[in-house]
Amino acid sequence: MPRETIHALRAIFEKHKNERVCVIGTMCCGKTTLIKQLTPYNCLDIDDELWPQIPEEEIAILSQTPITKEIIDAIYTLVYEKITVKAGFPLFGFAILDCEAVVYLDISERLLEEHYKKRGDTSLVDALFIKKCVEEDLNRHTVKNAKTFYYLTVTE
Repeated sequence: MPRETIHALRAIFEKHKNERVCVIGTMCCGKTTLIKQLTPYNCLDIDDELWPQIPEEEIAILSQTPITKEIIDAIYTLVYEKITVKAGFPLFGFAILDCEAVVYLDISERLLEEHYKKRGDTSLVDALFIKKCVEEDLNRHTVKNAKTFYYLTVTE
């Protein structure tokens, strides 16, 4: 991950250290890599917070591919029911929860394709579909304009 992205996130986390922050993006955009590089900021991965609360039978259904609108809607419902963003613990994921600041990690289709090939456990179709869903959610929230929004472009 480029140093500029790390520095930008550190500055955002410092500015909003007493507020709730969601960092959103599609799969394979670098969220897990960033969490590992930002350990002093108590970053949390939405997957680590959500999936332990879900029965295995339900996880099997929600993990099917290709990812559909119904699966995404079911996951969003679970996230909104079970996950809360806490001040001082930036939450990395795909959903905008109740928070004061949102950081969108934008990634080009070309770079997303490179990332998914390296990762090897997902499909580009699913990653692009989730990117579209994240952007739709972002657009719904920006219309409400009740949060501070940041846009970071993933460049490697």
